[in-house]
Amino acid sequence: MSKAPLAGKQGACYIRAMSAQVLFNPLAYIDRLTRGGFSPEQARASAEALETAFSESVATKADVGDVRHDMELLKRDLAEVEGRLKLEISQSKTDILRWVFGFNLVLIGAIFTILKFVR
Repeated sequence: MSKAPLAGKQGACYIRAMSAQVLFNPLAYIDRLTRGGFSPEQARASAEALETAFSESVATKADVGDVRHDMELLKRDLAEVEGRLKLEISQSKTDILRWVFGFNLVLIGAIFTILKFVR
């Protein structure tokens, strides 16, 4: 799939779409347009635009493979972040329980002290 202009091209251009293959012959397309009333410049511009549209909108197997690889890396990164978040949440729960327990001990001590002086 070349993105170069049509100048000097011979024959057909194959566009691959996953497992399907589309045959686009720019020279035959230009001939058909010029016979239909297009100027050679218009026909060439149309063929170049169509070829560019085909080549830019089709994902190759390599493109799909790259996306799959990137998705796998993202899944690994997300799993790592999830693990770290679970650890931090667990540590935070432990810290909160320590503070609550300590506060309750101090409160109970204060209550006993107040009751001792009140009696």
